[in-house]
Amino acid sequence: MNKYTSKFKKILQKDITSFVKKNRIPLISILVVVLLACIGLIATYAFYQVKVVSPVIGGSTSKIADLDVRIMAEERDSNGNGLNKYGLYPYIPKAGYVYNSELSYCTNGSVIDYHSSTYDVDINAYGHDVCYLYFDSTAQLDITLNVFAENINSDGVGTGEYTKLETTALPSIGYELNASKTSCENGSTVTYDAKENQFSVEASNKDVCTAYMDAMDVDIALKIYVQTKKNSGNYYETKTIPTNAFYEIGSKSSCTGTSTMSMKNQKIVISATSRTSCVAYLNIGSGPILESMKSTVNGQSVKIDLTNSSIGTSAVTYYYSKDGGATYVSSTSPTYTFDNLEPLTEYTFMAYSVDSSGKTSSIFTTTATTDYKYVGLFDYKNTAQVFNVIVSGYYKLQVWGAQGGYRSSATYSGLGGYSYGTVYLNAGDKVYVHTGGAGGSGTSGCGSTICAGGYNGGGYRYKYYGGGGGTDIRINSDSLLARVIVAGGGGSDGATSKKGMYGGGTTGGSSTENYSSVGNYGGKGGNQTYSGYSASYTITKQATTGLNSNTKDYYAGGFGFGGGGVYLSSGYGGAGGGGWYGGSGNVPDSSGDDDRGGGGGSGYVYTSSTASSYPSGCLLNSNYYLTNAATTAGNVAFESTSGATETGHSGNGYAKITYLGKTL
Repeated sequence: MNKYTSKFKKILQKDITSFVKKNRIPLISILVVVLLACIGLIATYAFYQVKVVSPVIGGSTSKIADLDVRIMAEERDSNGNGLNKYGLYPYIPKAGYVYNSELSYCTNGSVIDYHSSTYDVDINAYGHDVCYLYFDSTAQLDITLNVFAENINSDGVGTGEYTKLETTALPSIGYELNASKTSCENGSTVTYDAKENQFSVEASNKDVCTAYMDAMDVDIALKIYVQTKKNSGNYYETKTIPTNAFYEIGSKSSCTGTSTMSMKNQKIVISATSRTSCVAYLNIGSGPILESMKSTVNGQSVKIDLTNSSIGTSAVTYYYSKDGGATYVSSTSPTYTFDNLEPLTEYTFMAYSVDSSGKTSSIFTTTATTDYKYVGLFDYKNTAQVFNVIVSGYYKLQVWGAQGGYRSSATYSGLGGYSYGTVYLNAGDKVYVHTGGAGGSGTSGCGSTICAGGYNGGGYRYKYYGGGGGTDIRINSDSLLARVIVAGGGGSDGATSKKGMYGGGTTGGSSTENYSSVGNYGGKGGNQTYSGYSASYTITKQATTGLNSNTKDYYAGGFGFGGGGVYLSSGYGGAGGGGWYGGSGNVPDSSGDDDRGGGGGSGYVYTSSTASSYPSGCLLNSNYYLTNAATTAGNVAFESTSGATETGHSGNGYAKITYLGKTL
């Protein structure tokens, strides 16, 4: 006796129900194109069951065992408690039940192999058999789903009357959910996935639902015979169309009734308005043949490379899809790149070719998951630049402070510092980048009485160019109190040969050169907790006017900005650089134009050990602590913006954000 093995899917994919055991089952809606399995034509009660729904069709299946499977679920009381007695259930339950192997059996000795992890069952059946699968209740809260399928007449047309399913026998296709008729007693929602042949119930409490399935009124059967070699009169039956040659429908092919067959992408397409049976004889012809399809991922881009077979005709056009064939783009090249795809997302790519006569090759399919690469380069702008985080993960932050202004030689301006660190950012975070502006240069000054310092905190200066701006990155708020990393800007020169000091590091550079009427208070670098000489010499508002007297509010720096360069007694003091805390400016003495430059602004990295340096009102939290972080002063060597090495940063500030990955 032949041994048959029947594989049953986890939900509603058995072969028999109480109301369809001796009837034809209609499958597939009008004019759809399907891939189906021909079970056979058996007298008046021939049973045609389609196994796969697809835009194109091809193939057939052999006979299966005459097997009836019944699901027996433990009955429950109104509170969901098991009653130790069993009733027929319409499908294999996924939740609230456990399979009982001791009670389960087949009347004629077939062997049941149930897979609890996938809700599948394998049954080794010998001829006709009836198998009972028992499931014990394990939950007190349950969803009961009763399924009613529409009855059909001998022509395969639905009658409008419904019968409750007592076994798991709804065919894989041929029915569709009647949403308007389907309901639940307590307001739950029932949906049906035709592709998976699976019901889902969305519920917030115990419920009893009734689903109605309407019959569809077309049933199609297909057999395929393939020519053994070109021009041969011999054919062999096959389930699938081979890919090693180009096939065309031969003249011997036919369908019953008015149905027609055609070939599209080496698949058989059947157009039918009623039940039909088709036999396709495929002859080896000439047309385009694809040999291979390769995908290469590069960040959010995927490159598709097609290889043509030498035995096919020459392709003139290629069609590519990134959405599983829903839409295509055309190209004359066998290579195509999809750009700007969603990051870390799996795509289904499809492609086929067309020759000059319009013949189409088979469709090749591959899947690929995009990566995410991000390197944000932020050159100088005198405004905030915004980076919206779309992928959660670790990002490396790098910032370079700007150079201070100078009158005649860049040698005497303070250079910017450098800071780096790694932070975990979440999708949805908003990052603000401020790149510092250089102080500027010119022997004749800026053309105004008061010259602005470089953007983002460079100190103002009387007549000549001011301090360099700091560069910083802020998270989720464009506020100084949301800065997670800062590189200090350099101070400007004083007299033409009196050097402005470097920015960056935990303390910006301080000038010790002559001259200053405020002694060590003038040209002092900012540090981690205040600007200039001491906390008492740290102000809250940057001086942008005046700058012509020995006034603390003129030359002192503050949180995020440098102090002003004061004009006094024909001398021009240097301005402080911006940064975490800015450097102080200088106030000349009475000896003429021979006074010292401004101090450098400090750098900062927000870590678990430096968070205490934040003034009151910090808008960050420990989720944004940097790791592998440091701030470096502009008088030592560090990484340049190009990846080389520099000692102090010249010109405008710069920032770089690089995605490192989900983990480090």
